[in-house]
Amino acid sequence: RMIPTATYRLQLHRDFPFGSAEAVVPYLHELGISHVYTSPITTARSGSTHGYDVVDPTRVSPELGGEDGLRRLAGALQGRGMGLIIDIVPNHMGVAGGDNAWWNDVLKHGQASPFARFFDIDWSRKLLLPILGAPLEQVLGEGHIGIEAEGDPQLVIYGEQRLPLRPGEGAALPRAGDGEGLRALLDRQHYRLGWWRIADDELNWRRFFTISELAGLRIEDPEVFETTHALYFRLNEDGLVDVVRIDHGDELTDPGAYS
Repeated sequence: RMIPTATYRLQLHRDFPFGSAEAVVPYLHELGISHVYTSPITTARSGSTHGYDVVDPTRVSPELGGEDGLRRLAGALQGRGMGLIIDIVPNHMGVAGGDNAWWNDVLKHGQASPFARFFDIDWSRKLLLPILGAPLEQVLGEGHIGIEAEGDPQLVIYGEQRLPLRPGEGAALPRAGDGEGLRALLDRQHYRLGWWRIADDELNWRRFFTISELAGLRIEDPEVFETTHALYFRLNEDGLVDVVRIDHGDELTDPGAYS
């Protein structure tokens, strides 16, 4: 593997995917660049413009062109004697917007979810979701919380955000306008909805600094480490990646042990 002597960073997103990056390789080669350094390549929240809100660290982002697109980019670089550096995000995941299957499974099954141990959650009380624009009673009174009953029933917040319900809730969903029944339904969930302003005082899971859309991962757990890093190890073994840059190593529980 070559030691980087001159790098050029490319910000990948769905309007500048691997194919666009591949197209500028000849120009970068003429500039004397030894390695292209990309923003995260794993699957992020749909439409993400930066890629650090990862929702699936086990898969190369389809919006960027998937693994085939990544392999073509790596091949184009290697064909000109150049290498690839990727940014990896081991310490947190994006949990807003409903794209994160692991987080959704935790919301649905609570501590029984196989992914409950992946996130740094204090299970002595319900998982707080500070996603409301006002206190819960006010939001309920204004009719901003509803139910989508078709298929696997979900809560609908402000007409757009959807949250999973505990298994079996579909048989006893409250009727439209039944505020008491809706409140009882909320009380039965593994999570509780809260005003965003209470997060600093009441949040019971680790987030990225003060950003409640990014949940901390327990990367110190061997299972979590292996699951979230398997893709990177495979890409390295296949000779596609020369260097990784670790995003916010200072956020890890034990940066020294991680390295």
